[in-house]
Amino acid sequence: MLFEFKPKWLLLSTWLISSAVMANVTPLALKSIADFPIGVAVPVDPWPNSLLRSKQRQALVEKHFSSLTAENGMKMAYLQPRPGEFEFTHADALVNYAKSHGLVVHGHALVWHTQAAPWMDEYQGPAYRFTEMLDSHVRNVATHFAGKLKSWDVVNEAFTDDSPSDYRPTIWFNNIGPGYIERAFRLAREADPNVELYYNDYNISGAVPAKLDRVLAMLDDFLARGVPIDGLGFQVHIDTESPSLEAIRDAFSRAAKRGIKVRISELDIAVNQSEQYDALSPAVAELQAKRYQQVIQAYLDTVPPKLRGGITVWGLTDGDSWIPGFKQRQDWPLLFDDNFADKPALVGMANGLESQP
Repeated sequence: MLFEFKPKWLLLSTWLISSAVMANVTPLALKSIADFPIGVAVPVDPWPNSLLRSKQRQALVEKHFSSLTAENGMKMAYLQPRPGEFEFTHADALVNYAKSHGLVVHGHALVWHTQAAPWMDEYQGPAYRFTEMLDSHVRNVATHFAGKLKSWDVVNEAFTDDSPSDYRPTIWFNNIGPGYIERAFRLAREADPNVELYYNDYNISGAVPAKLDRVLAMLDDFLARGVPIDGLGFQVHIDTESPSLEAIRDAFSRAAKRGIKVRISELDIAVNQSEQYDALSPAVAELQAKRYQQVIQAYLDTVPPKLRGGITVWGLTDGDSWIPGFKQRQDWPLLFDDNFADKPALVGMANGLESQP
């Protein structure tokens, strides 16, 4: 058998593989298996698949998850669509929903070069104005949500994938310099003394070792100089083939050795990276489930309990995934299918969580 079902959490399980290849499984809630946040990224209004418009999405969230991240709704473009005009209505609705259902919220993201407001991208004035933009945005947003969030991605994706990895040339780096990252962290801490502050990036979980080297060098520098930072977020957008499990384990371990919190901040596992499938077969679904189990076990094996910042799946259903739109291919990377049914991947993640010491 691919899975070793454990009676501690498995109530009923009859695998009825349909033509759509989805297994009918009934594990206990994911959040009941873990003693750290189990999260999911969700759309907010006005996106048509907004969590707040969908009772089916709400049912899955309320059963399985203890943490929410706004997939897009708390990024710069949506919170400050015009200079000095902040729009918190939709983000506040998500925070209020989370509070009413006993969930925490992870903020994503205070500073990012993609999905900055168009007026920021188009600005042609002097460089010092970008410092003013950054300061105003971070102060206003972090102050607005002070005391309401568990954690923030303060800066997102500030490094390239090049070897050796270096700072990404963005509107913030080009006009402020590398100090913009430290500046954002200090401003966030001033605005909210108790929220956890993370740096977040992709391809650092074994895919591009030089990039992780560069990120960890920055973290070491920050920690040595007292720059406020609490953890590192690993965007684990991977597939069933790469990176290797050994590389993933090594990446988590290296971060944890710094004594900072480690989050799997954006987890999904693609299966159609070579575009060889028209549908998800039982064999591929099982392969994906096993990969989910292995990644979760790698996290639990290498990150001590006190440093586990949580695991967030980047999307609720396959129909909500960013992959088809961004990569222009069909894929099924998440825990639930388009009809909100459990997939074998859900069992794989549950089995992984069950392995925690």
